[in-house]
Amino acid sequence: MPIRLWLYNLGKEPKGKGLNYLLRRKWGEPPVLLSIAKPDYTADVLEQYLVDNGFFQADVVSEVRYHGKKKASITYTATPNHRYRIKSLTYETDSTDLGKAIAAAQKGSSLKLKRPFRLDSVVAERQRVHNILKEQGYYYFTPDHLLVEVDSTNNGMVDLYLRMKDETPLPARKRYRMKNITLYPNYSLDNDSLSRRGKPDTFQHIRIIDSTHKFRPSVLARSVFLKPDSLYTLSAHNTTLHRLTDLGTFKFVKGQFRPARGDSSRLNATFFLTPYPRRSLSAELRGTSKSNNFVGSEVRITSRNRNWLHAANLFEITLSGGVEWQVGGTQTANNTTLKGGNSYNFKAEAAVTIPKFWQPLFNFNVKTPYVPRTRISLSYELFSRSQLYNLNAYSFQFQYIWRQTQHLEHKWSPIAITYVLPTSTTPGYDSILRNDPSQRAAIEKQFILGGNYNITYNNQSDNREHSFYLSGDLDYSGNLAGIVIPKKDTARTLFRTPFAQYVRLTGDIRHYWKLTRKLTWVNRLYAGFGIPYGNSTTLPFVKQYFIGGSSSLRGFRARTLGPGTYKDTTSRFLANEAGDIKLEYNSEIRARLTGIFNTAVFLDAGNIWLKQEVPSKPGSKFKTSSFGSQIAVDAGVGLRIDASIIVVRLDLAFPLRKPWLPSSERWVIKDINFGDPDWRKENLILNIAIGYPF
Repeated sequence: MPIRLWLYNLGKEPKGKGLNYLLRRKWGEPPVLLSIAKPDYTADVLEQYLVDNGFFQADVVSEVRYHGKKKASITYTATPNHRYRIKSLTYETDSTDLGKAIAAAQKGSSLKLKRPFRLDSVVAERQRVHNILKEQGYYYFTPDHLLVEVDSTNNGMVDLYLRMKDETPLPARKRYRMKNITLYPNYSLDNDSLSRRGKPDTFQHIRIIDSTHKFRPSVLARSVFLKPDSLYTLSAHNTTLHRLTDLGTFKFVKGQFRPARGDSSRLNATFFLTPYPRRSLSAELRGTSKSNNFVGSEVRITSRNRNWLHAANLFEITLSGGVEWQVGGTQTANNTTLKGGNSYNFKAEAAVTIPKFWQPLFNFNVKTPYVPRTRISLSYELFSRSQLYNLNAYSFQFQYIWRQTQHLEHKWSPIAITYVLPTSTTPGYDSILRNDPSQRAAIEKQFILGGNYNITYNNQSDNREHSFYLSGDLDYSGNLAGIVIPKKDTARTLFRTPFAQYVRLTGDIRHYWKLTRKLTWVNRLYAGFGIPYGNSTTLPFVKQYFIGGSSSLRGFRARTLGPGTYKDTTSRFLANEAGDIKLEYNSEIRARLTGIFNTAVFLDAGNIWLKQEVPSKPGSKFKTSSFGSQIAVDAGVGLRIDASIIVVRLDLAFPLRKPWLPSSERWVIKDINFGDPDWRKENLILNIAIGYPF
C-alpha cells in the first residue's frame, strides 16, 4: 500500500518584499521542503497508527527518490498484515462498592465482540466507565485509574481485561456527598481577597456572597443543581457550570471542589463568577445593494442592560433608521412615470429577555444545561416610500425560547400581535392600485392576532463531512378571535379594524457535504404553504412569500418573479409580487481559493403561487397538475471575500427557464449570449450581499 508525498528542495526562504514573496507567502501556500521532512519518524507514526487500529504486525518503510535538482518524493510502503478482532471482554473487579459499580458498567459496553480492535474504542470505554462512576459520587476517580490489558496470543483475536489499577488512591475509591455550596457572583481576579469578603446570604441552602447585592439570590439558585446533602453527580456539576455561563451575564465561570473540613466524605463547592459590564452601547452600520437597482444604508444603535432589575434580565432598546434610493431605471404605472424611488424607515424596539419560563400562575425550572428564556418585546416601525405611501406597524410579542440539546432549539410565541396602519397614499400610488389591485394588500389596515412556533435543528461544523440544518415554522392568526368575535356584515373586526385569519406552514432543509478540505456542496429545499380563511382571501402582505434576489433565485430580481406564470410588465421596479405558496431549491458548490477569497457555482429553481386566483393576475393560482411546469431556473457563479468578521458576497446569475413565456419556449438556454449587450442588460444580474445565502 504505497503512499507518496512530493517535496521540494528549494533552499533559501524568499525575502519579505517583492513579487516572489507575495506569490509564495501571501497569495500561495509555501512548498514542503525536503530538509524539514522526517521519513523515519513519519514511518513510525504511520506504523503506530496501524497498530492502534488492530494491525499488530504492520510494517511501514520509507524511500526518498530525487527528480532532478529541485524536486523529490517520499514513498511510504505500508504492509498491514492481519487485523485483530475482539474475542472476549472481561471486567476484573473486587467486592467493594467501587468494584461492584465498575462491574455493573460492563452492561452497555462500547467494546463489541468480533469487531476490530481500535485504541480509540478502548479510550472511549474507559471514559464511559469514568462518567458512570462520576454520576455515582466518585468525584476523584479519573479514566487513568482504569487499565485495559490486551492478550493477542489467540490466533488473530484479542482478549480484553479491564480492571482498576492497584495504585488508585483512597480518595478516588470513595463516594462523596455535597456539604456547602458557595457562589461569588461579583468575583474579580484582580481583587481576589476583596471579592471574597461579605456576609453570606443563604437561599435554598445555597450560600451567596455578594456584598454589593448585584444579583437576586433566586436568579443564581435556579442555575445551581448541586444540592447540599445530595450525592455528587457529574451531570449536576456540568449542568450548573453550563447554566451559570448560559445566563449571558458572566464572562468567566470557575468551579472549585474541596473536601469539607472534619468530614472526609463530603465536598464543598465554590463557584467564582466574573460578570460582564452591566451596560453597553453598540452601533452598527449596514449597506445594501438589491438586484432591482436599489441601494441603501442603515444605522442601528442598541443599548443593553445585562442585569436589569438585578435578575440577570437582558433589557434592550434598539433604534434604527435607514434610507434606500434608486440608482437606475424608473417606476411606471399606467404609462405614468414616478420620479424618485427613494424610501426611508425608522424602527424602535424595547425588549426584555428573562432567564426562565415566566408566567403569572406558577414557575418551574427544567433541569437542562441550557437556560430557558422568556422574551417580551414592543416595537414601532415606520416605512415610507416617497411619492407612494407611508406605513406604520405596531407589534407586541410574548415568546418562550428553550434549547433542548446542543443542536435543537424551540421558539414558541403564544401571543404575537401586529397592527398595520397606513397613513397616506399619493395619486401616483393610487394609479398603481387601479392597474394592480393586489398591491393594496401591501398597505392594508388590519390586525394580526395569533402566535407562532418554530423548531430548528442545526449541527453545522467544519469537522463534519455531513451537516444539516432543519427548520419548521407554524404561524397562525385569528383562530381564537374568530371564535369569540361575532361576524358583522362580511367580516369580523376588532376596534372597527378587520383581523387576518390564516394558518401558515414553512419548512427549510439544508445539507452541507464537505467533499474535500476546500470543497463543499450545499443543497437547500424551502417550502411554504399558507391557508387564508374567514376574513382573509390571501395571507397578510408581511406574511406572504417572496422569491428572487440575493438569497433566493439569484437570476431574477427581488420580488419580480411570479406568482405562477404571471409577469408584471407595468411597474418593473415597484417589486412587490408575493404569494401564499412557495417552493424553492438551491444547489451550490463552494470552493476555497486562497487567503480570504472563495468562489462558488450555483443553480436555483422555484416559484410562488396564490391559493386563490386573482383576476388581475392570470396564471397565479397553484394547481397540482401544472405547478411543475411553472418552475423558474437560473444559474451563476459567485465570489466571496471572507474576512472572518464579515463575508462580502458577489453572485452573478442569469435565468435558464422563464415560467411566464409560452410553455414550449420557457427554457431559454439557447438564447444565452454574453456578447450581446441587450441580453446582458435584460438577463445578467449582479447580487451584492453580506453573508452566505444559506
